[in-house]
Amino acid sequence: MDKQSKERRNAQMPGLQDPVLQNLEHYWHTLRHTQQLPARTDIAPSKIDHALPHAFILQRVAPGTARFRVAGQRLHDLLKMDARGMPLSTLFMPDAREQLQSLLETAFTTPAIVGIPLMSPCSLLRPTLKATMLLLPLRDKDDRTTRILGALVTDQDPGTRPRRFSIPPDARIRHEPVGVQLDHKTLIHRAPEKKPDVLRPALRIVINNG
Repeated sequence: MDKQSKERRNAQMPGLQDPVLQNLEHYWHTLRHTQQLPARTDIAPSKIDHALPHAFILQRVAPGTARFRVAGQRLHDLLKMDARGMPLSTLFMPDAREQLQSLLETAFTTPAIVGIPLMSPCSLLRPTLKATMLLLPLRDKDDRTTRILGALVTDQDPGTRPRRFSIPPDARIRHEPVGVQLDHKTLIHRAPEKKPDVLRPALRIVINNG
């Protein structure tokens, strides 16, 4: 694929247009090793301060299921509650959750970069809200792919009531395998339940939801 074709393709893919998501993904790539994904412990909040309000870290707890370990202020604004400890599916409408499970499992087990265009439907008192979610797989301390660094950006303020998202039927979903050969031990059936991460002071801005 020539450079112009690649640029046209990238311009159409979720997660490759918004500056917040572009910069977060660029940082993730700088942490890549030859045959390894970045580790959860590699993430330095000071390097992604522009993305912190939108960013989150997920932990895989079962096939297709992951919970927020760290969540930025934007997630609080969308849910109107602290997202930490809650499943990612909390952000989604019931009819989108089966597809979400499949995409989430793909990000963990391929592993792959996944970008998902989202839409929160309008109602009598609020307009449609468009968003994009980017999922970037991470290793845990045991070198298993059980974490995801992600971010969610919206096209406007979410308003005063909780928002839930669907995946539009015609959405062009980004699925980009990262070319890492996983050891069988990464394909776990269930990760052990843990308390939310004990965060370094530099991360407090991410989760300071009042």
